[in-house]
Amino acid sequence: MTFHKEVGIPFGLSESQSAQLEEGLKSLENEFHAADDVNAESFAKKFYQQFEDLIKACGIADGDLEALVNHLYFTQETQEIVTFIIPSFYNAGGDREVFNDTYDLMMADLELEQ
Repeated sequence: MTFHKEVGIPFGLSESQSAQLEEGLKSLENEFHAADDVNAESFAKKFYQQFEDLIKACGIADGDLEALVNHLYFTQETQEIVTFIIPSFYNAGGDREVFNDTYDLMMADLELEQ
């Protein structure tokens, strides 16, 4: 299934917006892998801000943010990036109630893997 069909259409994105989001997420994932200290607050703030800028540029409304992150977690090709986005949001001082449901799922999945 294409990224546009799996992620773009449910969030009302055009094909070009979907492509922009997909490429942006891949770029963020690469940046995360290349970072020296992903737990540093300064990195977390910058990384999460880049994610916010990306989703706004793609036309995703603030009210759809949690639904998008949850949807990305259940999309195989983007699941890993969500495991970077949520902790970065929290390390940057973000409200622990935001993304709480998806975070709980991530932690349960980690326990199952061990």
